[in-house]
Amino acid sequence: MSSPRVRDAFDPPVSAGRTASVPMVSSALAPAGTGIFRHGPGRRRRFPGARGVPFLIGLWTCATRVPVGADHAADSRLETAIQVAEQRTVKLHGGAIGREHGYGSGVLVSSDGLIVTTAAAMLESPALRCVLADGRRFPAKITARDEEHQLVLLKIDADGLPFFELGESSRVLVGDWVVAAANPFKVAQGNEPVSFMVGILSGRTVLAARRRAQDFPYRGPILLLDMIVATPGSSGGAVVDLDGRLVGLIGRPVIGAQTNTWLNYALPVEVVTEFLRAADAGELAQPAPAAASRPHGLTPEDLGLRLFDVGGRVRPAYIERVRGGSPAALAGLRADDLVLSVGGRATATCDELRETVASLQPGSTVALVVKRGEQVLELTLTTTEPAQ
Repeated sequence: MSSPRVRDAFDPPVSAGRTASVPMVSSALAPAGTGIFRHGPGRRRRFPGARGVPFLIGLWTCATRVPVGADHAADSRLETAIQVAEQRTVKLHGGAIGREHGYGSGVLVSSDGLIVTTAAAMLESPALRCVLADGRRFPAKITARDEEHQLVLLKIDADGLPFFELGESSRVLVGDWVVAAANPFKVAQGNEPVSFMVGILSGRTVLAARRRAQDFPYRGPILLLDMIVATPGSSGGAVVDLDGRLVGLIGRPVIGAQTNTWLNYALPVEVVTEFLRAADAGELAQPAPAAASRPHGLTPEDLGLRLFDVGGRVRPAYIERVRGGSPAALAGLRADDLVLSVGGRATATCDELRETVASLQPGSTVALVVKRGEQVLELTLTTTEPAQ
């Protein structure tokens, strides 16, 4: 008696006796060899049973072999995962600063419009908006942020929304299939659905990474993924199991400290749960108040900065001088740097920089994005008590 035919896990789940067309590689979407495939006119891929939902196919590097007889159940579960994730993943559009893209993804975590996403400068745009799966658009505002975990809580004015129930990532084992939902490369610019990537959970570890020249502040547990999610627009997207349960949130693109390569990872859902608990308890930073309400707040001078605050009506936040040994000097700031954002809040002018600095707490650590010549750098600054 011959043994059952087996199928490599390099192949996505498909039902026995059914075929799926092979999508065309889009070099505009990803560099050669990434395994990313584009959906679009003439380049649609359908998982049998997925009802034509377009998605991105990830890079599969698992050596697991799956009996063909199990395909039908996997096919049905994949359809469920895609439908659930599509309704609960949102597209975010804000303002671009330097190399910081003006778009991203987020997940709905309550029926009344609470959204969790990753920290990004684009969230500080006064025109920040959220696009739901049904095409509705809402202005979004920040209600809480966590610098350590690089997470942000947003709110839109909507009710009766589908949302993710937060559970446990431990139910997903290394080698299990997972689905990621996000808006990489801003493929969905209008009412189109988000894109989907399929891969496996390849491992669990503790993050040690950097963004550009700076160490990344988060040093907690992560889920390693065998799919390409370290792409513009993907961070903040959902990672679900084949039952559509949220198991992780796609993290900000970072480079691994040991491998010196881009990491494809997600924050475990338990980190998101703790973030929401802390936000609900008022333990996290709230949106920065206007400087007028804090007349005795910090000033750029307290940080060791002298701004080039002369000229016309609009005065960009250029640094004229940095005092030696000051918090600004220790952070690596230099004369002629242009400060683009502080703590994710855009600082287009000297006045906006002063307002943002006034909202900082002494002894806090904050990320700065600066333009130095042709480079855009991300630095970390720790504030001190203001001079008496």
